[in-house]
Amino acid sequence: MADALHTLTIAELAPKIKAKEISPVELTDAILAQADRLQPILNSFITLLPDQARREAKAQEAAIMRGGYRGPLHGIPIGIKDNLATAGIRSTVGSKVLAEHVPSEDAHVVSQCKAAGAIIIGKENLEEFAAGSTSNNLHYGAVHNPWHVDHIPGGSSGGGGANVAACVTFTSLGTDLGGSVRGPANFCGVVGMKQTYGRVSQRGLMVTSFNGDHIGPITRSVRDSALVLQVIAGYDPLDPSTVPVPVPDFSAKLGQALRGLKMGIPTNYYFDLVDAEVETAVRQAISALEALGVEAREVSLPAMQYAGALRIAAMADGLVAHEPYLSSHREDYGPTVLYRTLAGQFVLGRDYAKAMKVQRLIKEEYARVLQEVDFLVTPSSPVAAWRIDTETVTLHGQTYPVRGPGSGMTARCTSPSNATGLPAMSVPCGLTSAGLPIGLQLIGRAFEEPLLFQVAHGYEAVSPARGRRPDLAGISR
Repeated sequence: MADALHTLTIAELAPKIKAKEISPVELTDAILAQADRLQPILNSFITLLPDQARREAKAQEAAIMRGGYRGPLHGIPIGIKDNLATAGIRSTVGSKVLAEHVPSEDAHVVSQCKAAGAIIIGKENLEEFAAGSTSNNLHYGAVHNPWHVDHIPGGSSGGGGANVAACVTFTSLGTDLGGSVRGPANFCGVVGMKQTYGRVSQRGLMVTSFNGDHIGPITRSVRDSALVLQVIAGYDPLDPSTVPVPVPDFSAKLGQALRGLKMGIPTNYYFDLVDAEVETAVRQAISALEALGVEAREVSLPAMQYAGALRIAAMADGLVAHEPYLSSHREDYGPTVLYRTLAGQFVLGRDYAKAMKVQRLIKEEYARVLQEVDFLVTPSSPVAAWRIDTETVTLHGQTYPVRGPGSGMTARCTSPSNATGLPAMSVPCGLTSAGLPIGLQLIGRAFEEPLLFQVAHGYEAVSPARGRRPDLAGISR
């Protein structure tokens, strides 16, 4: 099945679609066949949209035949996380609370993808209310990791991570409040980008936090990530969280040499609690970047010892976001999300203010360090994907829960970048001895995504994970 349509990347497909060598209808049929084959195994969708997708594919093909090609996403089948509003299509946020909710308009990013000619094939499964790292959904069933189906795909955008890795979608739009794009990318061996806070509109992101949530792409390659971000980035006058800054060409630096760049290797926090196989893979990736001419410098982030305080603010934000539903549909909540959310009512104003002070101190510290280096390198997660039936993970002799209160360990490497708002992405850097993906996280300066793409693309070419896909994907190259 080498080079079967569903196994290609957006960058490979786009010029062929533009040249009318590949039909969006043919491509959509191939993707829907892959979705039909793997949905019973992965449970990666809450709502599949085959009829709508085929109608849209015909419309997009007709537009291309008329000479109306719109760009790299034109005719490309994609997935949308089910906490992003889609007009006329139920959008559940993975909860029974909103099981029958049908929005009247699209999220801004969905509108942008449609305008670019993308074809939505379904709404993807996730952790209930996007609140967790597993995607073990009580109401719609657990999402399975295509590398090992008895393991989690990460959360909360687990359906998107599983679909991209298994060649069910070419890209999926996920959301990232504590690592929910980068986590599934890490656990599923694909690329996940959380761009700078304010770069992409959050309008239409349902039941979200008011501080640090992002919408970002999950893709099969770094180049594809740049292409998708190009479509969804930009100032939205109806979303005050967006920043009116120019949108650069995110692909402009791809292929440029890395020699002369400086990377910061944190001496504290990020490597303090990490599995041995994960650390080995990340350290090898650092060595590979050095071989490409990047200078490594150790950096210290002492304020990160207080990073746990950031969760206090998140608890209070979560309670406020859920208040309308808690008063009317409390019985429809899963217990993990309910108890996690209710804890926010005990956060005092003074506690919240202190958490905001810590957040400011950490932001200042990252700003200082990123004047000394061009980007930071860390693990994407302390551990590889654990089994779906696992309740705890043991690391360095300590046991940590993987769901609910106390489960912050699973996102400890990704969540700081939500508090700082800095761009961060996960790129595959290897596999464990059990054949589970490991991710490398790159963190950059605000609004310097092109530099992160440059580094990630350079590393991707030498990564031991290059070209690796799970057997379920049906790819042989």
